[in-house]
Amino acid sequence: MSKTNTGLVAYAKAQLGKPYWYGTFGNTSSYALYKSKKSQYPDNYRWDCKDNQPGTNPSKQLGVKVHDCVGLIKGYLWCDSAEGSPKYNSKQDVSANGMYSVCTRKGTITTMPEVPGVLVFMDHHVGVYIGDGYVIEAKGHKYGVVKTALKGRGWTKWGYCPYITYEEAPKKPTTQPTTKPSSSGKKTVAEIAKEVIEGKWGNGDERKKKLKAAGYDYNAVQKEVNKQLSSGTKKKSITEIAKEVIAGKWGNGATRKAKLEKAGYNYLEVQKEVNRLLK
Repeated sequence: MSKTNTGLVAYAKAQLGKPYWYGTFGNTSSYALYKSKKSQYPDNYRWDCKDNQPGTNPSKQLGVKVHDCVGLIKGYLWCDSAEGSPKYNSKQDVSANGMYSVCTRKGTITTMPEVPGVLVFMDHHVGVYIGDGYVIEAKGHKYGVVKTALKGRGWTKWGYCPYITYEEAPKKPTTQPTTKPSSSGKKTVAEIAKEVIEGKWGNGDERKKKLKAAGYDYNAVQKEVNKQLSSGTKKKSITEIAKEVIAGKWGNGATRKAKLEKAGYNYLEVQKEVNRLLK
């Protein structure tokens, strides 16, 4: 059975509201499992769990699937369905920090691509990014499996789980970049801004969509574009540009508009000056 990022997100959503038990990975909870895990990890089982008898299980801890943080990912990897039983795989049995270590594609949280199923990390903890700024995580025994906001939670890193296939990888720009990538594998905002000025990322909404798909902050890139344009050679006046437009140096129609905007000029202001000069 193929394991994918979208499948991981679906599995994580199916576990929302279920308990957190340290050292578990989609097991069905029972009093016997509780005693076994409490013996194995006494510091993580300081809470009491009575046998599943009437009136003794007020927190609904028994008879349901349970996970710890990295166990939420293992549960998906080792179960055939969201309600299935896990089949242990020692080759994939890693801790939260160990999971980050085996990610072959990863980086700091500020460089995270907008791809559901990306794993997010802080020290000794991992969650599953589900898109639209939210994460599902097995947060701890007090909380269980919950949905939390990505921002402000304290995540520091991201990574692609190496045991699944990512079906929604970031799109690449149609024109291959020519500048050398940074050591992290992702270009700097300054490098991307330079490519924007060169026209490699398109214009308007097309540019915005491409930058977002590739994991870049559109507003930050545009700010850098403006900075680079303003720090370059002194811009010509609107009147000078209007005269060049009349002379045919900026093309016509959509081509003219795109060239003017790329060069940092207000198309409407230039066109207004062109009309004035032609009167």
